[in-house]
Amino acid sequence: MGEHPETTTRVATLLKKQKGKCTHCGMYFQEEDVLGIDHITPKSLGGKDEYKNLQILHRHCHDEKTTGKQPRSKDTGLQPSSK
Repeated sequence: MGEHPETTTRVATLLKKQKGKCTHCGMYFQEEDVLGIDHITPKSLGGKDEYKNLQILHRHCHDEKTTGKQPRSKDTGLQPSSK
């Protein structure tokens, strides 16, 4: 992963840094996954456009993070209980 001819340097660098895993759900990225670059600290809250503030997430994980939803359980695909 990260060696596809259309992969940007930024994406390849972040994939290598994250060892090919989504930091939101912990699952490995697959070739067919839709990925997005996420600002850990949003730019609207003063986050900078620097590698240390960027991460690659699955698109659906980015949507969950943005809306404040918990990541799905890796085993069942269900939302974890909030006990």
